[in-house]
Amino acid sequence: MKKTQAARLASVKVEAGMNLSVTYTDGRIVPVNLSDAVNRLQAFAPLENPLEFATVTVADFGWTLEWDCGASLDSDRVLELSLEQAGMAENVRFRHWQDANHLSLSDAAKAIGLTRRTISKYRTGARPVPRYISLACKGWNAEQQDK
Repeated sequence: MKKTQAARLASVKVEAGMNLSVTYTDGRIVPVNLSDAVNRLQAFAPLENPLEFATVTVADFGWTLEWDCGASLDSDRVLELSLEQAGMAENVRFRHWQDANHLSLSDAAKAIGLTRRTISKYRTGARPVPRYISLACKGWNAEQQDK
């Protein structure tokens, strides 16, 4: 089976306030608001200055957003912030379950009885994760502990 490359960051555009519009190499465009990070995390405090916020660039061959002050966000966290802000926290929890268990798309699909395409849609936020899938992930974890 052919393994596909994870989508990387292609470009970033500064919007009004502390908002970014981030385009991934697969064509997805996700909005991200960084107000909470700027207000809560010392590393992002310099971004309160609009001139500093505007220095954002795509770096590390598309794996990171970076600012001149040294603040950075990796491409996965950018997507997770966007999902959280869109009310799709279950998708973020699903991503964490898959990553914590080192499951490929195919392995995750097999683990909970879904197609690889459905797993991909949950992972990217193209489709919301229903409650019964979250429960299936918890059940799978419990089953693995019993082995």
